[in-house]
Amino acid sequence: MEIKIKNLKFFFAGCVGLILLAWGLNHMALVGGFMENILGILSPFLMGAAIAFIMNVPLRGIERVLKKHTRLKKNAVRICSMILTYLGVALILWFVVMTVIPELINTFVQINQKIPDFIAQVEEWGTGIIEKYPEITDDLSELGGNWTEINDTVVNFLKNGITGLLTSTVGVASSLISAVATLVIAVIFSLYILFQKEKLGRQVKKILYAYLPLARAERCLEVMQITSRIFSGFIAGQCTEAVVFGCLCFVGMTLFRFPYAVSISVLIGFTTLIPIFGAIFGTVVGALLILVTSPIKAVGFVIMILILQQIDGNLIYPRIVGNSVGLPGIWVMVAVTVGGSLMGVFGMLVFVPLASVCYCLLRENVNKRLRKRDIQAL
Repeated sequence: MEIKIKNLKFFFAGCVGLILLAWGLNHMALVGGFMENILGILSPFLMGAAIAFIMNVPLRGIERVLKKHTRLKKNAVRICSMILTYLGVALILWFVVMTVIPELINTFVQINQKIPDFIAQVEEWGTGIIEKYPEITDDLSELGGNWTEINDTVVNFLKNGITGLLTSTVGVASSLISAVATLVIAVIFSLYILFQKEKLGRQVKKILYAYLPLARAERCLEVMQITSRIFSGFIAGQCTEAVVFGCLCFVGMTLFRFPYAVSISVLIGFTTLIPIFGAIFGTVVGALLILVTSPIKAVGFVIMILILQQIDGNLIYPRIVGNSVGLPGIWVMVAVTVGGSLMGVFGMLVFVPLASVCYCLLRENVNKRLRKRDIQAL
C-alpha cells in the first residue's frame, strides 16, 4: 500500500509531539520554571499589546473627530489623537488617585491611632465578663477551657492581625512601585503599536496569506474581526457602565448623607471596570473608610451597594454592555481569576472578552457540527 508523504509528515509530527509531552510531564518543575521566565520576559510586551488594544477604542473616535474638523495630515492626526487619548486616561487616573488615596491614608492613620484604645476596650470587656459572669469561667474550666487564655488569645490575635494588615499594605505598595518599570515599557510598546497599527495589520495579512491556505487565512482574519468587535464593545460598555454606576453610588450616598461620597463613588466606579471582584474590592474599601466615622453607616453603605448592584446587574448592565461579551457568569469568574493570576489587573480586563471570543467561536463550531449531523440543538 502506498504511503503518502503528507501522512508521513503527520505521523512524525505526532511522534515528536508525544515525545515532547512525555518529557514535559516528567520534568514539570523545569517546564514550569521555563514558562514562568518566558512570561516574565514577555509580560511588558503582552501588557503593551493589551494597553494598545484598549486605547485604540477612544483613539478611533478622536481620530474621526480630528479628520472631520481639522486639515491635519494623517501622521499629525494620529500623533494628536494618541496624545489626547493617553493624556485623557492619565488625567482620569490622576483624579482617581488624588481623590481616593489621601482618604485611604487618613483612614489607616486613624485606625492606627485607635488600635490601642480598641484593644484596651476588648481587654476591659473580657475582664468585665469574667467578673460579672464567673459561672462562664467555671463552665469553660469544665470543658477544658480557660477564659483568661481565650481573652489573651483574642487580644494577641487583634494585635498581630492588625500589624499584619499594615505590613501587608506596605508590601503591596512596594510591589506596585516595582511594577512601574514594567508599566513604562508596556506603555512605550503600546505607543509603537498604535502609531503603526495599519502597517502591522498589513504585515499580519501578508504572513497569513503567505503561509496558510486561502480558506484558513480568511478564517483567521474573520476571527480577528470578531475579536476586535467583542473587545471594543466590552471596553466601551464597561467604561460607560462604570460611569453610570459611580454616579448612582454618588446620588445614593448623597441622599443618605454617607461620608466621603465623592471619594468612594469615584473608587466604586473605577473598580467596577473589573468584573465581579472589582465591585467587591471597592465596597470593602468604601466600608472601611466609613467605618472609622460610623459603623452603622458602614453597614448601611454595604446594603445600599448590594441594592445598586442588583439594579445594575438586571437593568443597566444588560442594556449598556448588551451582548458584546455574551459570556455566562461562571466563565466570567474563571476568566477574571486566570487573567488576574497571570497579568494582574490588565489580565482581569483582557481575559473576559478573550474568553468571550473563545466561547463565541466554540458555540459557532458546535452549532455548525450539529447542523451537519442534522441534530437539533438540545
